[in-house]
Amino acid sequence: MMTSAVGCLASAPQEQEGLLIVKLEEDCAWGQEISIQDPGISPETCHQCFRHFRYQQAAGPRQAFIQLQEFCQRWLRPEIHSKEQILELLVLEQFLTILPEDIQRRVREQHPESGEEAVALVEELQIEHTRCRQQEVISGRTLYGGMSTGFENQETWSQETSSGIH
Repeated sequence: MMTSAVGCLASAPQEQEGLLIVKLEEDCAWGQEISIQDPGISPETCHQCFRHFRYQQAAGPRQAFIQLQEFCQRWLRPEIHSKEQILELLVLEQFLTILPEDIQRRVREQHPESGEEAVALVEELQIEHTRCRQQEVISGRTLYGGMSTGFENQETWSQETSSGIH
């Protein structure tokens, strides 16, 4: 059974011509309905739908499982990616998930395509944070006005990076 895309933050699904259709609110215009078979749906859209899918969005357990499979296949694209590439995507996803929220947001905005690229972005942010902290000490003022940078626990970051944990 082929189904259509279930939105990440979708309302209750509706049946239409044998296809399950719901509204995708995150990457599409409000109220726009899309089909999972639509080649115009990006892997990133399917990735987001996979991450945010909720059981209540499906008509039952079988439909929920099928939709998760479809989102996963459209995201990871096993027909064109090797096992190593798929593992890289999964590890990248988990790496981004464990980052402090502010850093995660800033790294995700850059859309890294590999773990190495994500690590390099985090390292750049660490260097930027260290420079800003040094500037604060030199100038005697707070550049961020009390705003969280995601690197407040610099000692932990320093220990992890010096231990080779990336």
